[in-house]
Amino acid sequence: MKLFTLAVLLSCFSLTAQNDYILEVDGKTYEVALDAPQKLTINGKQVNISVKKKDTLLFNNPYFSFKHLKKHDISNTNLDEGIQQFMMMTAAGSGVIIQTYNDMDPAMLKELMLNEMTKESIGYGYSVKREDYTRTLSNGLEMKVLKAVLEYKGEVETYEVATYSKKDEGFLIVTMNTVDDFDVEGKDMIKLVWNTLVTN
Repeated sequence: MKLFTLAVLLSCFSLTAQNDYILEVDGKTYEVALDAPQKLTINGKQVNISVKKKDTLLFNNPYFSFKHLKKHDISNTNLDEGIQQFMMMTAAGSGVIIQTYNDMDPAMLKELMLNEMTKESIGYGYSVKREDYTRTLSNGLEMKVLKAVLEYKGEVETYEVATYSKKDEGFLIVTMNTVDDFDVEGKDMIKLVWNTLVTN
């Protein structure tokens, strides 16, 4: 039937409960909402539709891709010319930050970034232990990861920093679990990103 041999285009404009998606059927567009069953009249026939997000989504960028749960939104900020930041956080403060660099190799920033992420806690009195390691991504690429484990009166924070470099460009990734023993959501978020991260 022609009605269902169609090209469907979904475009998301925000994450509110309004009609933020566009459904395109045979050249005609219809506004629809996420997770809200609706009735539409298409080519003279009334049909029931429901638009849902997959539980696990793929985030793709010219430099990298990774998977994340649909409940974890990714913010995007232009920090400077040629520098873009993508951030995904839990309510407890754990999360992942990835910065892309179009005009420089970010490898030289690894130690600086780790120091910036940990200096406040260290100044407060946290002890720090380095546990640097090499991680192999699912596409076989090896990344050298700087890892700092901070501890203070039984509270543990874990920070990791790694970079991927090409000629005068690349990206830097930071993971942080600021309440290591309690933020299971943060641990799972970071684990999923690392397990699915692929360089492009």
